[in-house]
Amino acid sequence: MSVKQTKKQIASLVVNCCSKKTSIKKFFELIEVQQSHYTDFSYSGNGAFSFVLKSTNKKTGQIVALKVTECDDNDINGMKQVDEEYRLLRQFSNCKYIVQVFNCFFLTEEESSDEESSNDDSEEIKKQKKEKNLFFVVEQEFCQTNLENFFTQCRLKKSYPCQQQKEVMAIQMLDSIAYLHRFDLLHRDIKPSNFLLSLDEKEIPTVKICDLSFASALKNNKSRITVSKIKGTQAYFAPEVEKGIYKKGSDIFSLGIVLLELDNMAIFNFNETTNEDKLEIKFAKIFPNYQIDRQSYIYKIAYQCLNYYVENRKQAIDLLIQFIQENQNYLAVELSSVINRSQLLQKSEQLSQIQKSIIEKQQKKKSEILELSQSSKNQKHFKNLIQMFDVLQQKPFKAQEYETILKLLQSIPKYDSNFEFISVGAKGLVLGTFNKTLGFKTVLKIQQVQSKHEVVQEVGIMRDCQMPLVIKFYGYFYLSVNKNDDFVVYEIEKCSGNLKQYLTRLQKENIALTDNQKMQIAVQIIDVVNYLNYNGIVHRDIKLDNILYIESQSDVPTIKLADFDQSRKLPYELYYRDDELVKDYFPVQGISGTFGYIAPEFFQNILYTFECEVFSVGVCLALLDNFEKLEPVILKKAQDYFFGFKIPFEQNFHVKEELINRKSQIYDILLKTVVFQPNNNNIGSDGAKAIASEIAKCPTLSTLSLDLGKNNIGSDGAKAVASEIAKCPTLSTLSLDLTLNNIGSDGAKAVASEIAKCPTLSTLTLWLGGNSIGSDGAKAVASEIAKCPTLSTLSLDLQMNSIGSDGAKAVASEIAKCPSLQDLRIDLRNNKLNGDVQFMNLLPKDIQIKIKHLNQVVFNRLIENNQFVKQN
Repeated sequence: MSVKQTKKQIASLVVNCCSKKTSIKKFFELIEVQQSHYTDFSYSGNGAFSFVLKSTNKKTGQIVALKVTECDDNDINGMKQVDEEYRLLRQFSNCKYIVQVFNCFFLTEEESSDEESSNDDSEEIKKQKKEKNLFFVVEQEFCQTNLENFFTQCRLKKSYPCQQQKEVMAIQMLDSIAYLHRFDLLHRDIKPSNFLLSLDEKEIPTVKICDLSFASALKNNKSRITVSKIKGTQAYFAPEVEKGIYKKGSDIFSLGIVLLELDNMAIFNFNETTNEDKLEIKFAKIFPNYQIDRQSYIYKIAYQCLNYYVENRKQAIDLLIQFIQENQNYLAVELSSVINRSQLLQKSEQLSQIQKSIIEKQQKKKSEILELSQSSKNQKHFKNLIQMFDVLQQKPFKAQEYETILKLLQSIPKYDSNFEFISVGAKGLVLGTFNKTLGFKTVLKIQQVQSKHEVVQEVGIMRDCQMPLVIKFYGYFYLSVNKNDDFVVYEIEKCSGNLKQYLTRLQKENIALTDNQKMQIAVQIIDVVNYLNYNGIVHRDIKLDNILYIESQSDVPTIKLADFDQSRKLPYELYYRDDELVKDYFPVQGISGTFGYIAPEFFQNILYTFECEVFSVGVCLALLDNFEKLEPVILKKAQDYFFGFKIPFEQNFHVKEELINRKSQIYDILLKTVVFQPNNNNIGSDGAKAIASEIAKCPTLSTLSLDLGKNNIGSDGAKAVASEIAKCPTLSTLSLDLTLNNIGSDGAKAVASEIAKCPTLSTLTLWLGGNSIGSDGAKAVASEIAKCPTLSTLSLDLQMNSIGSDGAKAVASEIAKCPSLQDLRIDLRNNKLNGDVQFMNLLPKDIQIKIKHLNQVVFNRLIENNQFVKQN
């Protein structure tokens, strides 16, 4: 047959389609010019809006299917729907039982104008002439037939597949729908013609779902879609669809009809049934007038699908697992929505590769930071950043380790052996399972054990902070993979996903949350973090990825804070304020957090405070309010340290398009939470000096208490403050708080030197915690203070300064030289001391020693952090 005859035949075969013969002729004219690598066309099928051609792609050598839709300028929504179908099919290409798409393109024609263009038109003008889209073409994998035609051919030949083959096809259909539903996508047009069949050399079919043109995502955490205009094929509608309501169960009902026909194709043709037959389902009667097989495994599944009431229908994933449990011989069937025994090796290799790629991306970020550091004046920040990468870097699991983990989990009797794959990340694997003992679904989070102490610490914090907005914790256990107890499994509550996934999905669906909906989510985030902080706990990795959500009846999800592996309880001291016992919390030291969410001040000394946590909450709220604009740049902006750690929350009058909506309700909260640049909100060196200068003018001042903590006054500012205070001629009692001010060793020495000049000072309380003064700085401070001739009472806070054993000994030695000292209180927590520090023995016996320990818990922490033993 000639090419011309082939085209004519194809045009004649396309029936009941909006594309006419003249349009099809035009299609061939355009594709031969614009996409000439497609050849050997033949008719494959058509629907109401598109026709499908079999073709050969000469570039790839593949036989493919071209789904052709004629463009209609008057039907913009229709064209969006076609484009959306392609996007969805690309998104779900990981599932073997969803038809694969390879490419899409428009066939265009130059629009004619009223005036003929002259031959003198330049090439540039010709290029600018508007082109009109005539056809939208999707290139997808070629399947020989669909399920509807398969039924017809089997009936004509009176040759039917065996029961085993039908059951495998049923499993494949269940898996494809379970995979779509996992991502909250409703197909809305389940019927035989929308299941394609790819036949192998032995004519064994693989079923692939297709045609997502009517598919819709569940929006705003809803469990249903309500429409005024019903789409789909009426004969296969679930009862609730007739009322304009679509749920996941609506797809399940339609699938039940398809499964029933698949199982009984020799004696049951659904097209020959009546509405009265279908109405019998309301009374739990499944087509009672037909002699269908009511004992088969497929019927058991179909019966559950065809429950009249949508709330009583099981989910596709549950039906799939049930089917496999009752038919263990199908464990070898490859699945995408669950992991069964036969897939262990294959899945293990896939999971290992995914994790490796995630860790490689982290390494790429490290390289970018190293590159930035070359042009930065602020090398200290970059040094801390690289240190964070090195500490937090994870090693990927090996494929063999994944396989062993899955085998061990499947051997535990209380868990169903078919696990649902949820996610894999840099830290490990997350699987869904059914806990037979508890009687409901749970999630297993599997990670490598870094230290059992950290595991116990995380478990303790999770148990201590259980409340409705924290992920429910059911227990933990160890797995011995390479050696004894080298992996840990946390069993937690099953959620729908995390907030980043939720907001990404809304963005793809062009759904905008209202201010009220955003505020409801924001209040939950603030509430749960406030609960933790009220109980002295810092999460230390607040981000959208760690805030999970669960579908609820309201129009916003219920959030669940998760991932407590970096969480800590802040140490504190107790003191009386206005006759009330209160806690004074101290920062925790150490690497933690995620770039983009970390507070700027954290990089100065790697000390984590409640304020750092509040900053991270602020970033989450900013993303919630401005996800589309802010999310793509949040990491890049957070790395701009050489610009003073500017991030996209600062108002920039030189930028036309703002990243932040500054008129929203959430922005009012951001103003109170996110510290854009800490220096803008601190008094700084000049401010501190000005305050001290004014104080020094008081001629008769005898007692002064000055709190300048966390003001970034630096070394020069601290020295200036002390110098002004020393000018007070009558000062006898001084309390000076310089905690967390980056004064360093030189600054600390200068402060002590100036204070020692006070001629009448008898009582000194000096807070120098968290200032990185080191061993030399601590010794210098003690040496200068010892020069105070009238000092009788000293309270010195040197915690979190890395002074070490030698520094502690030097401090004791110098303080012992104080000529009139009678009372000493000293805080040496978190200074890497060793147990051989005989601190007490280094001081004269007539000095009363008081080591600060607020309560037994904190004192134990003091001993643990310093390996320091209190002497008698």
